[in-house]
Formats: sequence, C-alpha cells, structure tokens
Amino acid sequence: MLKYDILQGMQKKILVLVDFKSSSKKKLVRYLNANAKNKYKAFLHSFTDLYFDIKTGKTKIKVNKTDIANFDLVFVRRAGKYVRFMGAISKYLDKKKIKFVDPAFREIGMSMDKASSTLRLAIKRVPVPHTIFCFKENIIFNKKRIIQALGLPIIAKAILSQRNQNIYILKTEEDFAILVKKSSREFIFQKFIDIEKEYRFLIMGEKVMVLEQKFKRNYENLKVEYQDLTGPSVFLELDCATQNANKISLRAAAILGLDVAGVDLAIEKITRKVYIIEVNKGPGIEPDAKTSPELKAFSDYLLNRIS
Repeated sequence: MLKYDILQGMQKKILVLVDFKSSSKKKLVRYLNANAKNKYKAFLHSFTDLYFDIKTGKTKIKVNKTDIANFDLVFVRRAGKYVRFMGAISKYLDKKKIKFVDPAFREIGMSMDKASSTLRLAIKRVPVPHTIFCFKENIIFNKKRIIQALGLPIIAKAILSQRNQNIYILKTEEDFAILVKKSSREFIFQKFIDIEKEYRFLIMGEKVMVLEQKFKRNYENLKVEYQDLTGPSVFLELDCATQNANKISLRAAAILGLDVAGVDLAIEKITRKVYIIEVNKGPGIEPDAKTSPELKAFSDYLLNRIS
C-alpha cells in the first residue's frame, strides 16, 4: 500500500485513474511527478483497484485502503469499459467536494446498475443494506475483507440482472471461489437481511400506483429463488403500506431520476427496519388485467402524461 499519509500537509495529491496500467500511462505519471515542482504527487491506479463500501450516509470509495476523498484531484485519464461507473463516482466526489476531471462524467457516466444505484441512494441517506462492490478481478483478493465487513451469510447480486435473477447466498469463504467460477458477471455483496415481508411499489409520476407483496425467498441452495412462483401474485390495497414505506420508496425513485420504477422494499424481522432492496427502471408487469392492476395503472399513467 502506498503511504499517502506522509504527504499530507506537504503536497497536493492527485489520483490518476485509468482502465488499465499501460507503459504509456506509467510514463505519463512519472513525467507529471518529475515536473510537479513539489506542488503535487500523482498516483496511478486502475478502476479494478477501487473498493466501494456502501452504507446509508457513510459511503466510502477506496483505492486499496485509502478513501479517494483524501486526494485533492481525481484525474480520469482513461475510463474505457468502466465509464458507466463514473456517474456514481462523480456523485461521491461532489458530495466530498473533491475536484475531478472531467465534469462531463456527471452525465455520460450515469448508470442504473445495482452498484451505482445503491451508492447514489446511500449518499442521500436512503436505507439500503450494507453493500460492498469491487470488480471481479479482485473478488478473491478482497473476500476476507468483504466477510469481515458484512459477516456470513452474504447476498451476492449480479449488478446488471433484472427480475431477481443471478442472486446467490454465500455461506462460507469457499463459496466466493464457486461464484467467480460459475459466473463471469460483476457482483455487489450485501449484508444478509432476515426478511419478514417484502413489497414491490410500482411508482408512476411520483405516485404509488400498485402495491404487491412479494413471495418469500428460498436460501437453501447457492442460488436464491422465490419459494413459490406458481401461485398468483398478491396485490394489496395501497393503504396497507405505512406512510414511511411510501415516502422512502418515492424518494428512492426520485433520487435515481425515475418517473416509472419498481421499488423493492423489505421489512427486517425483529428490528422492523425498512430497507430498499432494489430499484428497477423497467419493472415487469403481469399481462392480465383480470388478475393484476398493473396494466390499468400503466394505461392511466400514459393517459395522464399525454393529456
């Protein structure tokens, strides 16, 4: 680990963030340091060195074990395939009042993957499970660190999956290797929540239009699935949800800039704490108006928008 702390109070610190550490990028950083006139010290890191520790109101993005907010400037020399994470990273840097290059990443790097959306919600103090994200290349390297932070068991979710696909429960340290071998996807890791009840809030135009009670999850196997997908969906009266749950769900959709969203909210056993489990930008609907109120809700929403 680089000794950033010894430079505090002496020089400014610049994080040069790249998609991969090529010889030309190393040469660039050497040149910058040789011509810095003792005003700054530049440090070269790749995106895969990043470690996201996402807690409600206490989020940190670290490079190795140093918070990137400890740098005076973050210079993204090349983002490459990691550009879609820059929207969330820029939100974090803005929150910490850290300058970065280029400010255009605020827009072009905005993504709705689970890592980015969870980070954006946590920064705004929306209650989410404690979440860790690191890139697939470093999952095995960071597994003990993840276990120490979250405890076992741990929920692993593929960051680009929808409709509760590619969710796993890791009960032992060895399960990390099984997961990495089994899937080529990127994952977030979340603290296990012992769920008492889980709901889907269908939000349209800043209103809760449909409230659905989700099926219970089955945690017996490595892959997590709902216990009974053959039974009919259970739709509830809107006043079955508490005012607090409605408020949190609406706020989560608004923070992510979604006019139409499916917000999954869970209530934890014993503590009765409320957590936003997931926010879906393209919520699925049951295509039968006789058994589901969702089709009518979509129709009413579009009629309202077009008028």
